[in-house]
Amino acid sequence: MSASVRPGDAFLIDPTGCAVEHLWVVLSVYTPEMSYDQHAVIVNITSMTIPRFADRTCVLSPTDEDAYEFVKHESFVFYAEAREIEVAELEKLEAKRKRPVSPSLLSRMRAGLHQSRQTRRGFKIRVPVV
Repeated sequence: MSASVRPGDAFLIDPTGCAVEHLWVVLSVYTPEMSYDQHAVIVNITSMTIPRFADRTCVLSPTDEDAYEFVKHESFVFYAEAREIEVAELEKLEAKRKRPVSPSLLSRMRAGLHQSRQTRRGFKIRVPVV
């Protein structure tokens, strides 16, 4: 595992190209088969502006015991938008790095990935439940 990017690290970035930066959290770092380059599974935290479209598997609030300072109002982990990204790409974004999430929040987010019906194929085998 790369010493510079670890599970729980957070970045304010726009890997989807929608011109809006969101907070993305690294859930796991791994080396895929047939590759020498490390990859990360990342998910974003999105404000719950239209609750009926939100994945309620892992809802975050500023009043949570493991609240993250970036979450100012009710938000959710957007598992349908989970991404794989090369660790080298995240390392280039050092200026966009934020404080890592707490171990308990990382654990909740990982568990949610395994519970969400919106998680796309392939991500569950790359993210431990720990």
